[in-house]
Amino acid sequence: MTADTGLWQGRTERGAGVILRLASAAAGVAVAAVLVVDFRLTGSTGRQVLAVALMAALVSAGVWAASSLTALLVRPSLRRARGLLTEEPDVWGSDREFFAPVRRLVFLGVLHALVRSLALLAAYPLALWAGVRVCGAAGLSAHLAGLWPVFVSGLLVAAVATTVGTCFALFRRRTSRAAARSLAAVLLNAAGLALASLVLDGVRLDAAPGWRQALALCAVASLFLLPRITLSLPVPGAASIVLVAYHCLVLWLICAASAFVDPRLHADGFWALAGAAAIMWAIEWPARLAVRRAQGAAAQPAPVLPDPLPPDHGFPSGPLY
Repeated sequence: MTADTGLWQGRTERGAGVILRLASAAAGVAVAAVLVVDFRLTGSTGRQVLAVALMAALVSAGVWAASSLTALLVRPSLRRARGLLTEEPDVWGSDREFFAPVRRLVFLGVLHALVRSLALLAAYPLALWAGVRVCGAAGLSAHLAGLWPVFVSGLLVAAVATTVGTCFALFRRRTSRAAARSLAAVLLNAAGLALASLVLDGVRLDAAPGWRQALALCAVASLFLLPRITLSLPVPGAASIVLVAYHCLVLWLICAASAFVDPRLHADGFWALAGAAAIMWAIEWPARLAVRRAQGAAAQPAPVLPDPLPPDHGFPSGPLY
């Protein structure tokens, strides 16, 4: 491969990545416009498609700007912390001084993840709100009013865009297996929520056409996995209890946010909420098991090469040789 060919291939891959991100954002905007009550697109089909494309472009640009800004702010500190790890430590120093670079690197990593999450949490609604205003100035009929509808619409765009991007990652050889595990988790959570609405009396979706209810279930499952965490504790069963409690909290927040969504998800009472979270956690267990096995396989050490001179080679061995 020549240098020109490699450069052209790199540009092609970057261009394809930009197009896929725009398509993912457009899918998120379209789903939000369908589900959120105060988010409406009017006019002909062509004008609606144009409005969705324009809002998707602004959302993608806003998210890219937020990610780049947070990386630019934290990257110098991370680089200095990694540089301290390469320096030779003082063997006569205290344990606190010896582990100070490690603590600093871990703290900066957690801070970077937190700042990036908060920046993206604000970037999606703000970029979507700006897209609606730009569409209005361009003569395209897009309406989104109210603080909470804007925030909920931004969350839906983020969740659906992430899930659609996972679907696109299925067609890449390097990311197909991880994407399949993530997509399976979304589908299993949607199935668990549907089962909970059938089994539990307090969990239900408002009456709507079947495709709309299925779309709402998939959107809720995508939102449910947006702040996904894993936990491992030494006490048997403790991690499962903590994760079910965490899932219960996330599901309660989603039910509160679904007040601006049609059809709305209801979970009446604590036990209905806890039961739905437990059912979703239990049905998602195969996906979590697959992720854990993949992580364990990736963490295995490289195989040891066979000894060219095994112990029965007959040569003398010992401390003098």
